[in-house]
Amino acid sequence: MTVKRITTGMLYENCYLVFAGGGRDAVVIDPGDDYMRIVSEADRNGVTVKAVLLTHAHFDHCNAAKEFADRGAKIYLHSAELELVNTEKNMAGELGARFNRFVPDVLLVGGEKINECGLMLDVIHTPGHTVGGVCYVCGDCIFSGDTLFYLSVGRSDFPTGSGQMLLDSIRNKLFALDGNYRVYPGHGDPTTLDFERENNPYV
Repeated sequence: MTVKRITTGMLYENCYLVFAGGGRDAVVIDPGDDYMRIVSEADRNGVTVKAVLLTHAHFDHCNAAKEFADRGAKIYLHSAELELVNTEKNMAGELGARFNRFVPDVLLVGGEKINECGLMLDVIHTPGHTVGGVCYVCGDCIFSGDTLFYLSVGRSDFPTGSGQMLLDSIRNKLFALDGNYRVYPGHGDPTTLDFERENNPYV
């Protein structure tokens, strides 16, 4: 499996292009903005984006989703995030940005196994940053969105957020996973689950 990070938008959000070895199709996780930059990275790697997996629906994580959908990519999103897609709770207006509204193809609840582009991903519902936040586990990697960061955690003071739910999600769902994982967060540098178990001051 190959993971390529593309930093997008005004908030320097991490978008991930993920594809299986030898595969020609790819998933993109959290295309926050800069559609053409993401497509250019896919072209450089000889892959085509067929699916968009969103960790949550804040604008900085999904503002290029519609452009992928318009070209045939399937969009995955937790059902509770429709509230953010359809209202100002996506936070775009707070920062003077335009929100590119989209319609998800697959509504998640957590616990699903997604088989896309030669990849198998487990969906873990991790509410806290938003009520419908999810993390995706693929092989030995976790794509954690704005739930868990390097030596930090996501904010919980935005609409639908909850600090207690966020800590419960990290302690009881992510930290409860067996073994170590490479963690690819929605902002900042990657980390590992073992490192965060031992060193994260917020959990």
